[in-house]
Amino acid sequence: MNPFDSSFETMAVQVFEPDARALYTIDSAAALAHISRRHVALYCKHGLVSPVVDQATGGWCFDDEGIRVLRQIEYLRSACGINFHGIRLIMRLAREVETLHEQLRFFHRA
Repeated sequence: MNPFDSSFETMAVQVFEPDARALYTIDSAAALAHISRRHVALYCKHGLVSPVVDQATGGWCFDDEGIRVLRQIEYLRSACGINFHGIRLIMRLAREVETLHEQLRFFHRA
């Protein structure tokens, strides 16, 4: 896929800015991530995303970060054709890079 191709822009992940305190049911999370409920469950089963268990209902709920992760997973899977092992690796490396950025910001302030 050529990032300079105009069709590339239509595949970009849309910005998602939810209320940080909100919890979304599995159905709402699926709708917000533009995927099926089955895909949400599959991504959880493969350890790519973890639901926040709602103590009141006992069902799976997702916070704003969970929705962002679901959208990232779906983009990597559908638009980029990356399998679950590749997605797991990419997401782990992205977390490590973010940790390193935080450490650099800390040392620059000191």
